[in-house]
Amino acid sequence: MLNDVIPPRPLRATTSAPGTAAFLPPLLLRLPGAGGAVAVLVATGVPGPLVVRMEDGRGTPLASFPAEADTPVASDLPAGTARIVVTGAGVSEGAVGLGYYPVRGQFPAGRLLLKLHAFRNGSFSTPEGGLKGLQSRWRQAEGAARHLGLSLIALSQTAQARLSLKRAQYQRFRDAFVEDFTEVPAEGAAPALVFLSGAGDGRTLKEIAACAQALTAQTDRAFSWIVAASADRLARDGDKLAEAVGDTGRIVPAQGTDDASLLKAALAASAAPDDGLICLLDLDGRPTRDAVALIRAAFAAHPDCQLLYTDEERCDASGTPLAGVFKPAFNRHLLEASPYMGALTVLRAGRTRALGIDPGFGAAAPYHLIVRTVAEVSAGTVRHLPRIAYSGPEKAPGFVAPETARLAAQALEGVLNVPVSVVPEAGTHFLRPDFPLPAVPPKVSIVIPTRDRAGLLGMALDSLIGKTAYRNFEIIIVDNGSVEPETFALFAEMKATWPDTTIVRDDGDFNYPRICNNGVAAATGDLILFLNNDIEVIEAGWLGEMVALALRPGVGIVGAKLLYPDRTIQHAGVMVGLFGYASHWFAHALPDTPGPEGRLLARQDVSAVTGACQLIRRDVWDAIGPLDAERFQEDCNDIDLCLRARRAGYEVVTTPYALLIHHESASRGKARNKLHRERLKAQHARFDALWHATTLVDPHSNPNLDRKNLFAALADAPQGSRDARTDAI
Repeated sequence: MLNDVIPPRPLRATTSAPGTAAFLPPLLLRLPGAGGAVAVLVATGVPGPLVVRMEDGRGTPLASFPAEADTPVASDLPAGTARIVVTGAGVSEGAVGLGYYPVRGQFPAGRLLLKLHAFRNGSFSTPEGGLKGLQSRWRQAEGAARHLGLSLIALSQTAQARLSLKRAQYQRFRDAFVEDFTEVPAEGAAPALVFLSGAGDGRTLKEIAACAQALTAQTDRAFSWIVAASADRLARDGDKLAEAVGDTGRIVPAQGTDDASLLKAALAASAAPDDGLICLLDLDGRPTRDAVALIRAAFAAHPDCQLLYTDEERCDASGTPLAGVFKPAFNRHLLEASPYMGALTVLRAGRTRALGIDPGFGAAAPYHLIVRTVAEVSAGTVRHLPRIAYSGPEKAPGFVAPETARLAAQALEGVLNVPVSVVPEAGTHFLRPDFPLPAVPPKVSIVIPTRDRAGLLGMALDSLIGKTAYRNFEIIIVDNGSVEPETFALFAEMKATWPDTTIVRDDGDFNYPRICNNGVAAATGDLILFLNNDIEVIEAGWLGEMVALALRPGVGIVGAKLLYPDRTIQHAGVMVGLFGYASHWFAHALPDTPGPEGRLLARQDVSAVTGACQLIRRDVWDAIGPLDAERFQEDCNDIDLCLRARRAGYEVVTTPYALLIHHESASRGKARNKLHRERLKAQHARFDALWHATTLVDPHSNPNLDRKNLFAALADAPQGSRDARTDAI
């Protein structure tokens, strides 16, 4: 965040009780109709953890949330808020200050207010006086306010303190678009569905009865339910189990008592034909009343489908729905990190019997089954149904229990034949396959376009050479018309420091793809890395991580996680179709933002990655390249290259384990005159003509998410087809 450059606007203190400090909310947020607005607050003066509480005029608490001194935090400002009270160790009236930032877009003049605040109060260097000094200060304030404003939006969108607003929005969405499927497929349109469940000793009769009730309410009756229980439990309370299951299911005995052994017994009791449908039904939750109809309709429409998974929702302990889990289409690298497919995954019976359920993998046995299934089928036969068909309890993404994570890693090792590490993250665990590099690592040609700005390029090159552990690379600097002596001195210095350096001269007008293509023409490596001249290396292993992924069969292009200098996210993958073009997902969010279901913490497939740090194998480049220098001279070219790779059947992958700093546009600046804006508009129009970005729902996003939001926010209504889909563009 930029609060060291642009301080928050102070709030006026008011009388407070001992051990607290109270403040009046910003005037703008107290205006009629401002209820539900977002406040980004910063407490100062007292170190350590604090609690911020919203109160009405009678002192009744309306909301509260934790905060840390000097750290911006976003929260809903409930209607009727009259005071904001801060409590914590050492807090007293006068000892604590509380400030706020106006969030751009929240009010008609929000953006202007932030610029004016930055101009008046920001810490900027303006050596010149008079009008030129004021103009310089305004330009700096404009740029800083823009970045801060976007960071504030990111903070307000991803803050945990805003859950009440999100839950209210989800309830409205649910009322209209969950359990709304009215079609019931004909009996022969698709096979019947067989649910398999295990009634372990830890499973209550109430949970089993709730699931039975949900199955009884199904609009499509073409299903059966097999519930396995241990001999001990059947002897102990078999009658009660039978009553809970009712006529909806069939109880079968099992030798073991763990869930995996019970599921194995239930599978053995199934008589489904080989093309029949099997679903491991977790009794933690229950299917929606249209779940069977949705699933069978999807298989009827796509008879080649081998695996189907659905969206789901999370509920509190009372069963009240809280939020939807809106998943991407098939995402191989995400699956190799997390069981993201969730609780309602449907498989073909024949393959499921052939692969079997192995109790040796314990709670990871369903994951073991899924990763083996995916290894046997093509990506085009794995489909995601973007409709909520299961309600389950709140739970963290990934593998919460360390033992389950260990067993899941063991399961994945057996499929990939590489070591798999368990990575603890945010109270859960993700998997990280450790893909090896060849004994002789392939040569990487690092293509860096530049024009003057020797200080900036020098920073990039010094960090590249000084901090990169992977050493088999050549540097190809494509000089687009430099004229400053310092630049040529740097070129000479680089050739002495890193002899495998080539300088390619390009004196044409700025045309990024042409410049890069000229660099590739001089490259001798097996892989090509496009790297901006404003990228700073901060971790040694970044290039080895990218190369290891790029060498995987099926992978075409690999991107890195890039941070702004203030350590907010600049790039964590590109979602095509956002804002009618393509945008960096979660741009300006805090660096440890997990994203939906922890996706930003793990490797994942995406549709595109930025050309600021983009690795492609030479054979892939020869098949789909070069960059399009005719249609996309300045913009869209890197995204177009990725989409061509996707269309050719290659995966595009982004990894958080390659982390760099991007001093974005430091080399060329952000200023855009009218002519420049018109050129970009024309390039975007050509991109849309090719890729239909104005209507495209990125397969790694979800049609239920807002296509005008960077932070996976729920849309008011679905914004694309909710038919079962593959990962194809």
